Amino acid sequence: MRKLLLSGALTIFTLTILHAQSYNSNLDFQKNKYAVAAIQIAFDQDVVTAAIKDYMSRKGFKDSHYKDFIIFRSVPLENAAGLTDTYFNISRKSRSEKDLTVVNLLPVKRNQTLLPGSVEDSSFINLAKVFLDSLKPFVVHYSFQQEIISQQQVVGKAQTKLTRLKNDSGDIATKIRGYESDLVENKNDQDKQQKEIAITSSGDHSALAKAQSRMDKLLNKQATLEKKLRNSREDAYKNKKELEAQQDLLNKESQSLDSLKERQKNQGLPG
Repeated sequence: MRKLLLSGALTIFTLTILHAQSYNSNLDFQKNKYAVAAIQIAFDQDVVTAAIKDYMSRKGFKDSHYKDFIIFRSVPLENAAGLTDTYFNISRKSRSEKDLTVVNLLPVKRNQTLLPGSVEDSSFINLAKVFLDSLKPFVVHYSFQQEIISQQQVVGKAQTKLTRLKNDSGDIATKIRGYESDLVENKNDQDKQQKEIAITSSGDHSALAKAQSRMDKLLNKQATLEKKLRNSREDAYKNKKELEAQQDLLNKESQSLDSLKERQKNQGLPG
């Protein structure tokens, strides 16, 4: 049932992106209201902005900036008699809808400053709407590609960290085995040293002192090894928890990447 609900939600989302069209809107700027063509695109504002710049750059247009506008000059809108300066205003729809971007397009007479009298007549709004509709598929494809690239980088970093943690786990396990082996050897050395002390004449104070000194060193070494073993076992426990958390994170990020690719595929866009 859950899969059906997710599939239905994905289908609705896809149809919304594919069939949403440009529309007439208004934009307030410096106490003036301008009629604009607008379209909504379900991607982050920065990604959409980069997509539009890339699209226009491929067409041979350089961007410039004025206040809240990105400007491309001398653009031939479809069926227009001449060239028009296109003023793009790109913004997030609202604070609660961060991944929904509104693109406003204001056609302005070529090489004129943005003033109410320099705006093209109302017929150009319809041409601007056609222009936005033709622009949107590229923006959607570009945005998907950028999000997929970004998510692939996230997955790559998560995988790299997981690999490092696995390598650390192996190193810690090697240390633990080494300390355990050293403790066994140390215990054997203590047994031998204890026997040496037992057979050393109590009258031979120098030999007895040396034997006891060697035993003290072995006991100190044992305490050091036991501490290192405790610390390594604690490190192993922490490493295990980090590994589990990192594996969960990798699974989550990989699912997000798969979801993006599925959304792209459902729209018939090339990978």
